[in-house]
Amino acid sequence: MEEKPKILLCGDVEGKFNTLFNRVAAINKKSGPFDCLFCVGNFFGINNKEFALYRTGEKKVPIPTYILGPNNPDYVNLYPSDDSVELCPNVSWLGKRGVYTNSKGLKIAYISGLASKESSEHEYSSKDVMELFNACVRGNPSFRGVDILLTSQWPSDVMNHDSKKVNLTINKTSDLPSWLSMKLKPRYHISGLEGVYYERAPFRAPTLGEHDTTLSIVTRFLGLARVGNPNKDKWLYALSLSPLDKMRVGELLQKTTDETECPYNFDDINQKVFNVKRKVVSSSQYFYDTSAPEEPSGGGYRKKRPRVEFDQSKCWFCLASPSVEKHLIITVATSTYLALAKGGIVDEHFLICPIEHYQCGLGQPQDVIQEVNQFKEALRKFYDRKGQVAVFFERNYKTSHMQLQAVPLPKKATKELKEVFMEEAEGNGLKLALLDSHSRLDQVLQPKSPYFTVELPDGATLYTTIKGNFPLNFAREVLVTGPILNCPDKSDWKDCIANKETEESLVQRIRTDFEPFDFTNDEV
Repeated sequence: MEEKPKILLCGDVEGKFNTLFNRVAAINKKSGPFDCLFCVGNFFGINNKEFALYRTGEKKVPIPTYILGPNNPDYVNLYPSDDSVELCPNVSWLGKRGVYTNSKGLKIAYISGLASKESSEHEYSSKDVMELFNACVRGNPSFRGVDILLTSQWPSDVMNHDSKKVNLTINKTSDLPSWLSMKLKPRYHISGLEGVYYERAPFRAPTLGEHDTTLSIVTRFLGLARVGNPNKDKWLYALSLSPLDKMRVGELLQKTTDETECPYNFDDINQKVFNVKRKVVSSSQYFYDTSAPEEPSGGGYRKKRPRVEFDQSKCWFCLASPSVEKHLIITVATSTYLALAKGGIVDEHFLICPIEHYQCGLGQPQDVIQEVNQFKEALRKFYDRKGQVAVFFERNYKTSHMQLQAVPLPKKATKELKEVFMEEAEGNGLKLALLDSHSRLDQVLQPKSPYFTVELPDGATLYTTIKGNFPLNFAREVLVTGPILNCPDKSDWKDCIANKETEESLVQRIRTDFEPFDFTNDEV
């Protein structure tokens, strides 16, 4: 089992570098090794003479240390002009904002300074916050959240609904860290500056609309005290945490006994920060909009939507379309074809598609159905040559052309596959049903309704009708995360795309290997 990353978190240092690093060295020797240390709040203070010996190397910083930027204009000159620059051996400034991922996959989002209307060397604005959020989700359609969020400044209203009823006077809170916490859903949110230690009861931020792919993960807020404070409030916190991208959904959504209501009101915060009002569409759906005016209809207000005309010439999967990447095709039958999946999980990850344009696998002509089944049987035999078994899945949701995906799995990894799929579905607020052995999918699903289905190696089929939001990479994430294939870095196909030359070489090899199993070959 892979060892969990171990890190240390620290409050305001304010020039007490010897106290900090002596304590870190001692705890690292006793309970380590720790991967690194992160400092929030003011790293520098009025007297920074102790830092000179660390700059020259006469004193050693025991573990890699990462600090946030200045919160005070008086300390700006103590930081370099470039982001992520080493201040001394083993101490680095993270920069204005960003996402740091350590070698073990722990994902830490951070923003330096105090909230303000305009950004400066020691302040950040709503624009900086939005850019940090975009940096976290960009290129990751299945973004779950972050492991840790670092903000020197406390989030506004964080003590709301806390069952501990702590009476603290907090001076420098802001709505911007609160907004980030709700959008990024960190498992831990760490702040400083207030000079007190506060550990809030865990809470869950709700999913914010249909485009929010994050999970309602438990967030724990920690306010850390100043280093060496006379009250001996806690200023150093040790944390051992498995990266969320390597965890199963069921683990991330596990309930805790001391959870409270979320302290933040996203509608109020969103309106104050970005002047965005929530528009209620129905009792279960809502969206945010600041653009064009709406026009009234009989039942209320709605936007006019232009009619969408489907252009088959732009379909990536219609064989006659110029958009098809034909170099990925393995073999072609009369009504269907087999292709290499672009950005596949493994080399032999395939797509079975109809040649003509059909949106989903239900209600297709008999010749298409027959060839799909022939390809499935051929792939089972093809995978078996390596002692592997096949799993097939289809998502009829936000796709215009039917694609039945096929992925080979080690036989030993499929023992609890049904339970894993059902558990992960439940964690995403879905319910997978088991198809009765005497029933067909077209008897329980409607072709025009969005659905997801997966056929397991033992022949069992799970299915669900999609209502509302559905994670586009759901099946892929189940297979790559946890005990099945254990390659969480492949959860997004876009991160796995190879260059065309590599794809062509792989297809050529697979065509040769697949030939003995290819039913389109008259000799088979």
